[in-house]
Amino acid sequence: MSRSGYTIKRALLVVLGLDTLLLFTLLLTALLFGGDAAERAVFTIFFVPALFLFLECFFRRITVTEEGLTIRKFGRTKAFSWREVTRVGCLAVHKKVYLLLTTVNGLFVVSSAFGGFARLVEEIVDRVEPEKVEQDVRSRTASAGAGVAVVVPAWIAAVFMLAMILMKWYLFIV
Repeated sequence: MSRSGYTIKRALLVVLGLDTLLLFTLLLTALLFGGDAAERAVFTIFFVPALFLFLECFFRRITVTEEGLTIRKFGRTKAFSWREVTRVGCLAVHKKVYLLLTTVNGLFVVSSAFGGFARLVEEIVDRVEPEKVEQDVRSRTASAGAGVAVVVPAWIAAVFMLAMILMKWYLFIV
């Protein structure tokens, strides 16, 4: 039995984890070193969704088998067979590409943030009946970018948060 697993790209996971850790450090710094209530609230408001986003991406996994597809997310799993797929399409927004899988159970969206996205699309398209696949799926998904559009701003945010941490610690020491 052939089985392939796909996860979110490591470059994105690393920077999301770093951003979450830096936000936690900022929150902890505000709590321990006498930050005011507004500062603690803002860091909490940013930290909680960042933690959830990181966990969601960390646990997200797509498994392709001969029988069907399994999509695992944080705390839930969806599985369906190939004959349940009614349509395979795609949507391109700037350099981000989404594979749209319509099934009898609903719509599933697979983003190009997955490592090996072009190969994942090929595996799905090869297993679904040809009349259910839109014509431009292969061409659009093959040109999916490397995904730096999300990673670069996340690294910039990490640099700014690190600068904030260093300034807060410097002001506390002095």
